[in-house]
Amino acid sequence: MTNGDKLRLDAERLGIPLVSIWSAKEALAVAKCTKADGALACIMLNHGRLTDEARAYVTKYAQTN
Repeated sequence: MTNGDKLRLDAERLGIPLVSIWSAKEALAVAKCTKADGALACIMLNHGRLTDEARAYVTKYAQTN
C-alpha cells in the first residue's frame, strides 16, 4: 500500500469530501488574481481530492495556462 493509498483511506474515513468542479473553478479564478493559478492547478492535480469532472477540468486548465 502506497502513502497515497493510506492518505486516501484516511480522508475517506474522516469524511473529507471531494472537490467539485465548481469549487475548483472558483479556487483557480481567485488564484489567477495573484498569478498563482498554475501552481494551484499542479497542487490540485498532485494532492487534491477531486471529482472525476473536476480533475478533467483542472488537467485541461493546467495544459492551457
